[in-house]
Amino acid sequence: MTDPAGGLPASRLRPRLWSLLLDYLVIACWIGVLTVVGLAVRPMLPPADSTLRPAAFDLVAFVMTVLPVWGYLTITEAGRRQATFGKRAAGLRVLRADDAPASGGAVALRNAVKLLPWQLAHVAVARFMLAVDLGLGTLAYVASLALVVLTVLMAVRDPLHRGLHDRVAGTRVVSW
Repeated sequence: MTDPAGGLPASRLRPRLWSLLLDYLVIACWIGVLTVVGLAVRPMLPPADSTLRPAAFDLVAFVMTVLPVWGYLTITEAGRRQATFGKRAAGLRVLRADDAPASGGAVALRNAVKLLPWQLAHVAVARFMLAVDLGLGTLAYVASLALVVLTVLMAVRDPLHRGLHDRVAGTRVVSW
């Protein structure tokens, strides 16, 4: 599908899903590295303390998972190729809505909004695991799911297939 204004063609579903799968493999490799390191250092750590605050779990989850993934997405999409590994393999790239190269700030914002449901889910899981602030945990979980559904619905209804993150950042994914 081409842009109604005559710009670069909007990406189709199959390449988007292919790029998503490949990028999730990259992310899964990072989670695998974290798992191996965690298993290796766990015997050296003091026993788990039930007085740990949920905010500590939130910070660790953010710094170890969300922040590196945000960095990967942002650095690659703001770079010369304007695409992650998965997007390059699928023939896609991230541009401004007017087909100009997206700024680093726009790409950073795009990926922060894109990863917000993931961080909200981490907040929920920490609350559920610690059996504290269950109301906040439930709210964070529902918000994470609502944001995902909203993003998918927006992408399906938008002629350029822009989800919430692309609309907020003024970007779109195009085929090249």
